[in-house]
Amino acid sequence: MQFTELSLEEFNDYTKQNFSHFTQTEQNYKLKKDSGIETYLVGVKDGNAVKAACLITLTPVMKVFKYAYTNRGPVLDYSDEAVFKTFFDGLTKLLKPKKVMYLRVDPYEVINKRNHEGEVIESMENDYIFDNFKALGYEHDGFKNGFDPIVQVRWHSVLNLAGKDKKEVFDDMDNLRRRNIKKAEKHGLHIKYLDLDNIDIFRKFMKDTSEMKEFFDRDDSFYIDRKRYFKDQVMIPMVYVDLEDYNASIAKDKAKMEKNIDKAERALERDPDNEKNQNKVKNLTEQLENIDAKLQEGKELLESHGKELPLSSAYFIVTPHEVTYLSGGTDNDFRHFAGSYLIQWTMIQYALDQGIDQYNFYGISGDFTENAEDYGVIQFKKGFNAVVNEYIGDFIKPINGPAYKIYNGLNKLRNK
Repeated sequence: MQFTELSLEEFNDYTKQNFSHFTQTEQNYKLKKDSGIETYLVGVKDGNAVKAACLITLTPVMKVFKYAYTNRGPVLDYSDEAVFKTFFDGLTKLLKPKKVMYLRVDPYEVINKRNHEGEVIESMENDYIFDNFKALGYEHDGFKNGFDPIVQVRWHSVLNLAGKDKKEVFDDMDNLRRRNIKKAEKHGLHIKYLDLDNIDIFRKFMKDTSEMKEFFDRDDSFYIDRKRYFKDQVMIPMVYVDLEDYNASIAKDKAKMEKNIDKAERALERDPDNEKNQNKVKNLTEQLENIDAKLQEGKELLESHGKELPLSSAYFIVTPHEVTYLSGGTDNDFRHFAGSYLIQWTMIQYALDQGIDQYNFYGISGDFTENAEDYGVIQFKKGFNAVVNEYIGDFIKPINGPAYKIYNGLNKLRNK
C-alpha cells in the first residue's frame, strides 16, 4: 500500500463511488487548475485498488510559503488506520519540498447527529479520529460555531431520503411547510431554471437578501465559475407566479367562499339567536375580505409587472451523494407567495427521482438559541424534518514549524 498521485480518472471513479463533498470532484479540480491554483490529486493505492483520494490546493502565504488545504477531504475510511497513516505520512512528505508552511484538513466526517434544538440524537462513535490525527502531529482547531468566509461551516442541516417516497417525505414535514407548498402549487407558482445567460436574476435576489439580512454572500465569480464547470450539476431554480393563473385561482376561492357565506347566512336566518352560526358568518366574512385583498393585489401586480412575477431563486450543486442547497434569496415584498417552499419541495423531489439519499440544506451556525443570528433559517430547515450534522472540525499540522510559529505570532498581533 502506498501514497501516490492519482490520475483524474482514478480520482473521479473513487469519489463517485465513495461519499464525498462537491469540492472533491473532477469539476472542482478543473476549475481550480484553470484558475491558476496549484492543485494535486493524491491518494493511497493497494496494488491497482484506490483506497483514498483527495484534491489538495496550495495557496501562497507570506509571499515565500504556501498553505495546503484538503477541501473537505480526504475521502477514505477513517476507521482504517493503515490507510489513514499511509495517506497522511505520504502527504507530509509530498508537501515539505513545496515550501508549505502548514496544512489544514477538514474531513467531511460527522461526529454527532442532532435535532434542531441542539440535542444529540445519535453519536457516530468515531472519537478515534481525534486520536489518530494527534498521533501524527495534528492539532484540532476547536469546536467552532458560526460562519467564517474562509473556514467551512461545521454544521449542516440535512434531510435523509434513503428508502423514502415522496408522500412519506411530504407527510413528515410540519404543517407550515405542507400548507405553504400546497398553497404555492395551487395559486399559479411555477419553476424555471436559470443558466449563465440569466444568472443575474439569481444574483439580484441574493444581493437584495444579503443586504436586508446582513449576511456574507459570495461574489459573482463563485457562482458563475461553478455553473460553468459543473454545468447541469449546478441547478438554479427560479420560482415565479403566473399572475393570470393566480388571479383565476383566487377568483375560484372567492366564488367558493361566497357560496359558503350564503349558506351560513341562510342558516342564521332560520335561527337568528344561534351563536355558532353568528360566529361562522363573521369568520367567513373575514376570510372573504382577505381573499378580496389578495385578488386586488393580484390584479395590481398583473398591471404593473405583467404575466410573470419572479419571487425567489436558489443555487444547488448535485453529486451522486447529495443535493446541496448552497444559497437562495427571495424578494421580501412577495414572501407571502411562499415561493421558497416550492423551490425546496421541487428539489427534494428531484433528489428522490434521481435516487440521491441526502438532501443538504447546508450551513447553520450551531447556535440553537432564539438569539442565533440564523434562528429563522434554522426553523425553516427544521420544518422539513431535517436533522443536524455536526462535523468533526479542522485539524492543522505545521509542515515548517519555525515559519508557522512566526506566522501565528504575527496573526495574534494583528488581531489585538
